[in-house]
Amino acid sequence: MTALNIDTVNYIISLAREVQQQAPEIIEEELAESHDSEFLTSDDIAQIADEGKMEDHAQDSTYQAFVAAVERMNEEERNELVALMWVGRGTYGKDEWDLAVEAAAEASNDHTADYMMRTPLLPDHLEEGLAQMEDLLEEE
Repeated sequence: MTALNIDTVNYIISLAREVQQQAPEIIEEELAESHDSEFLTSDDIAQIADEGKMEDHAQDSTYQAFVAAVERMNEEERNELVALMWVGRGTYGKDEWDLAVEAAAEASNDHTADYMMRTPLLPDHLEEGLAQMEDLLEEE
């Protein structure tokens, strides 16, 4: 792992965590305006948030910062970020890093930020990936 910087990954993790924590609150507010939300459990609201469209976050400045941070990365960095997420969630093992990066490059498109944000537990997967790959991650 040579392209990614640990500070950049940690920044993306913090943004992703903030966006994912805000989504249920935003949905609960919107539902309260149009429904009797006292009958919805927190699990119901979390499920609605997980199923929500990323376009719903268009006005969310934290989501926009997340998208901008991912889009500022070059292609190699984005591929490694996706591979890091895959290693963290167990799709690939640490010893399959090169294969994960290659698969990410093959799947690469202009929607990397949206794809990642739609991944449940994204911040946790990235943190786990960092823990597994820390010896290969270059610090600046």
